[in-house]
Amino acid sequence: MVKKLIPYLAIIIGFVVISYGYSPLLLKGRVVNQSDNSSWVGMSHEIVSYNEAHPDDRTLWTNSMFSGMPATSISAEHRGNWTEPIYDFLFWGTRPASYMIISLIGGFLLFLAFGTNIWIAALGAVAITFCSYNMQIMQVGHNTKMVAIAFMPWVLASIVYAYRKNALWGALFFAFTLSFQIKANHPQISYYLAIIVLGYAIAQLCGAIKAKAFPKFMKTSALVLAAGLLGIAVNTTSLLPTYEYAKYTMRGGSELTKDKDVQTGSGLKIDYATAWSYGINETPNLLIPNFNGGASSGELSRKSETYQVLRSGYQGADRLIKQMPLYWGPQPFTAGPMYMGAVCVFLFVLGLCIIKGREKWWIAGVSLLALFLAWGSHFMWFSELFFKYVPLYNKFRTVSMALVVLQITIPVLGILAINRLLGSGADEPDKKKTERGFLIALGATAGVSLLFALFPSLAGSFSSPGDSSYPKDLAAALVQDRKGLLRADAFRSVVFILLGAGVLWLGYIKKLKMGICAALLTGLVLVDMWSVDKRYLNNSHFVKRQEFTAQFNKRAVDDIILQDKDPYYRVLDLSVNTFNDAYISYYHKTIGGYSPAKLQRYQDLIDYYIAPEMGVLTREINSSIATAQSVDDIQNSLGYHKVLSMLNTKYIVLGENTPPLTYPFRMGNCWLVSNVVRAASADEEIEKIASIDPSESVILPSGSPAEETYSKEGTISLTSYAPNRLQYHYSSTTPSMAVFSEIYYPAGWEATVDGEAVEILRADYALRALELPEGEHNIEFYFSPESYRTGANVSKASSLVLYLLFISLAVISLIQPTTKKLSKDGPENQE
Repeated sequence: MVKKLIPYLAIIIGFVVISYGYSPLLLKGRVVNQSDNSSWVGMSHEIVSYNEAHPDDRTLWTNSMFSGMPATSISAEHRGNWTEPIYDFLFWGTRPASYMIISLIGGFLLFLAFGTNIWIAALGAVAITFCSYNMQIMQVGHNTKMVAIAFMPWVLASIVYAYRKNALWGALFFAFTLSFQIKANHPQISYYLAIIVLGYAIAQLCGAIKAKAFPKFMKTSALVLAAGLLGIAVNTTSLLPTYEYAKYTMRGGSELTKDKDVQTGSGLKIDYATAWSYGINETPNLLIPNFNGGASSGELSRKSETYQVLRSGYQGADRLIKQMPLYWGPQPFTAGPMYMGAVCVFLFVLGLCIIKGREKWWIAGVSLLALFLAWGSHFMWFSELFFKYVPLYNKFRTVSMALVVLQITIPVLGILAINRLLGSGADEPDKKKTERGFLIALGATAGVSLLFALFPSLAGSFSSPGDSSYPKDLAAALVQDRKGLLRADAFRSVVFILLGAGVLWLGYIKKLKMGICAALLTGLVLVDMWSVDKRYLNNSHFVKRQEFTAQFNKRAVDDIILQDKDPYYRVLDLSVNTFNDAYISYYHKTIGGYSPAKLQRYQDLIDYYIAPEMGVLTREINSSIATAQSVDDIQNSLGYHKVLSMLNTKYIVLGENTPPLTYPFRMGNCWLVSNVVRAASADEEIEKIASIDPSESVILPSGSPAEETYSKEGTISLTSYAPNRLQYHYSSTTPSMAVFSEIYYPAGWEATVDGEAVEILRADYALRALELPEGEHNIEFYFSPESYRTGANVSKASSLVLYLLFISLAVISLIQPTTKKLSKDGPENQE
């Protein structure tokens, strides 16, 4: 038994060595300088800091970004999932090595479930894990996406095991692995995984009908479906709040109808969702990595034509050559190509030629579907079909991400082809068909690569729209260097394909043993993909932990603002991309920030008022700087911008070393109004903001319980601040209408006056208002969504059921062999 386990242990140890060998600086305490992780640190700082200081009163809301938003998509603690200890255990060591290890082990299990030789299974694991896209997303910090991708082969392995070997254990593993994949919290990757699983299930259905084994298929499918629902239920603690929140975000669509540029109803606007569409003409970079130049910003060699032009006519050539616009494809920008490996693509095409029946067609069909989806706006009729009729598809953006499906399907078909060629048995392929398959696969991969190597102009113009901003000599040099990059990588792919095909052919004709052949192919695939991966994640991306945290050192302007002891005001930072930068959120409550899941009503405010007001504000500042003698002179030149005023904007940042401007027109945390203006629709609500004085009037939806006029003679002020709890003191001799500079969000915010619950009214399209009685009162807003409590309870129950099923099945499995042995021995042999 121990001897049988040794090869498996050796392979897993090899996975660990490879993962840390790729990132050896992790062993020296370095971390990847991930831009998205930096953004997360900025956006989550208020949440994390508050929760550390108040462990018994954790916040599920933050005011650090976009004037306030739920912590759901940022850093919310989801309790009740009792499978977390197992999930955490699987992350061996430090990221990104731990992510690679999870992916490698999952790929290994997947191919074992398909019945391949263990050394070939290890080859498949390497092919799945070292796709260049994985390295790109780990470099920028898309950690949840990478974890979700890493668990994809685990889930598929469980499904395959259930249908091929053991329905009970396979279904149970499916429940656990699916719960892990969903816990990674990247619904779009889970959606693409569901497409793969559905394709495999359809193939099994066709096989069952053909083999007249439909009852067995239905039994297995029922077990798998029940287990899948259980695995999903385990994550209700996070899924329910996310589902609730999504309805109010850009994913849920806008209620506005008059602006054609705004998506109405459910889902994202299709042109927004397909902005990152993979070009049909750039698809060959699955095979040739630099087919379209690689990354949007990359380094050229000192021998390049661009460098010669820079050195002869421009300053800083050595610096500039490191950040040249290499990509010339149709996407707005990209971190790099979806390179699947020249050897792997060759094996995939070979599999199409030599593998028969549904084992091939489900993989081919799912792969083609993923390609069509990834083409997005370049294949718009198909994208529109999915957006209109396929459930949930219109919730996702960056459709090029669908190519993660190919990270699974291309290696799967390729490895099945290897296993069939190198294996032994009655299912060996026909020799003539195999020879023809080799020729076709070589022609479709090595032949195509050689064609582009010899005639690179077949790929296109090699020019990018952005080239027009460069001098003509530099733009012309860039075109020539991009052409050179394609030619070099095309020759590179030819070499790897020929080497891989040669090794496989020698193994097929029995000139090489299977183990040696598998080892050589693994080495080729690893060298092929590793060398490309290093273009996008290498030692230059690793920094000391102190260097990473140093980027959040206070700027001079932050020090000045933080001297203000007012507990709650907002900051507008004009020195950065206001709505795509979360640094400022590390220290301040801000008007902007960074989030792909903003509240839709706030996005509407940005589009209608905040962005235009910022434009006018910037012009006012720029026009006054030339003549201003002091900061006060600039401040005095600022005009009244009502939405920025309503949002309690107190400071305006112009630069990291420039004193901030104090905005003189802010309306504060709360104020009393005298008039109520009714609006019959969302369009009316947002449009009427332009025509009212918000210090005097408030816009409420028709049907809101309120009088038409109120007295403003009372006083109201903030007395206590916490991100999830705001307290105010109010005094008036008559009933009043109070407006708060807080973002309206109906799923969790509650309000009380002297402990008695009152209704929160939506005011001025996106703010809150309360109708208050006469007298002196204490007001409190607190955020406590019911979805978190309900989700936690469902997760606890589901986790308990999952563990009980595991224990029961383990006990049954232990008892059954003993029972069979006793039955075989007979009662006369029993003691």
